[in-house]
Amino acid sequence: MDVFLSRLSDQTTPGQLERAALSLLSQKSHIPFTQSPELYSCKIMQIRDQHGCVEYHGLLSIKPDNAAKWFIKHSRSKKVHHKQLLAHQYIRRDSSWRPNYAIEAEHRRPSLEISYTSEEPASLITDGLDTFRREH
Repeated sequence: MDVFLSRLSDQTTPGQLERAALSLLSQKSHIPFTQSPELYSCKIMQIRDQHGCVEYHGLLSIKPDNAAKWFIKHSRSKKVHHKQLLAHQYIRRDSSWRPNYAIEAEHRRPSLEISYTSEEPASLITDGLDTFRREH
């Protein structure tokens, strides 16, 4: 399930948001032989209007759905940059969500610019490591 976090601070990085989400998910009690909560993705959505005003929102993908619902319910206990996390289920409102979605049903302003930031985990590069070992 995708979870939308409203009105983040402009200083919040995807890494900070990910750490806060993982910290909260680690507090969820887990019954053996069931799927443990997992955070699949963490992005920050930047929305800019025609006047240059910018808002920042978080977009998390949490599995299983019951863990995401638990996260939504308990997110108010967590703060990032002194702003309380306000979470709710994210519902995609475009043709990828529902193929017969009528353009008249689109409520978003066409002038909004939406961009996403995400931090990919650092990867270990081992190219040339064997050559280095042989030479030294």
